[in-house]
Amino acid sequence: MITLTILITILFEMQKWLDKPRVLFKNYVHQYIKIFTARNFNSQKQIRIIYLFACLPIFIILMVLKTILSSWPTIYFIINTLLFMCSVEILTWKEEAKKTNIDNKLHFINTYATHFFAAIFWYIILPSAIGSICYMIIMLISSELKQKGIDLVVYNIVVDKMLFYANIIPFSILYLFIAIAGDFEEVTHYIVEQFRNLTKSFYFLEDTLKEAVVIAIGKGKFQIKKLSEQQDDIEAGVITQDKFNPQIDAYIIAILYRAGLFFLLVLTIVSLANTIR
Repeated sequence: MITLTILITILFEMQKWLDKPRVLFKNYVHQYIKIFTARNFNSQKQIRIIYLFACLPIFIILMVLKTILSSWPTIYFIINTLLFMCSVEILTWKEEAKKTNIDNKLHFINTYATHFFAAIFWYIILPSAIGSICYMIIMLISSELKQKGIDLVVYNIVVDKMLFYANIIPFSILYLFIAIAGDFEEVTHYIVEQFRNLTKSFYFLEDTLKEAVVIAIGKGKFQIKKLSEQQDDIEAGVITQDKFNPQIDAYIIAILYRAGLFFLLVLTIVSLANTIR
């Protein structure tokens, strides 16, 4: 069923039918989380608790819905598919890659990891779209708290840790698929070295992912540059002021595409195996 849900979602995304429903859904979720983030917090414990309190009602509602609709599998599938469409964005990262500029280069890799890969992972792990919606809530709460407490260390530390724990498993699996899609030996060697000095920080996961993608396509083709080196790249034609060199974009997108296809292939095989049983 998950494969069919993904295919339907891809078809709807290609036709641009999900843009407005997703915006509407996200607005409702934003209004919901503001109930929990409106006040100021004085301790790390208070911040951690709001994540729990925000996700718990969603868990209860969707589990009750699953129980009620257990006798109507078709209706349950339709509702689950609609929730999937609203909480998982499969092709958004590619659209973002097309308009990437030099100030937020490689950000679409993070979009790929969080809006697509991790969201699908948690959707599969927990029933009734609990995983993908709770993951979405965690990411939105974190974004809200970052803006609210931009100068408060206590906010940033707790949010970073919460993002780390929500993403460590899906990101670790994504590293494997990136390795399979590219230079397997070099990427796995790099990941093993990184995890020997694991830092419990979402920034660590993001940086490791970006470097893994670079290694996967070959550092001879693309190298993450420091800001002081970008002018030389521009003069050499590697980067333009507005976006990556199209060829470099193609390398990165190809790796992400292959990793995603391998991931979806595994999901399809597992889904078929469960159906046969």
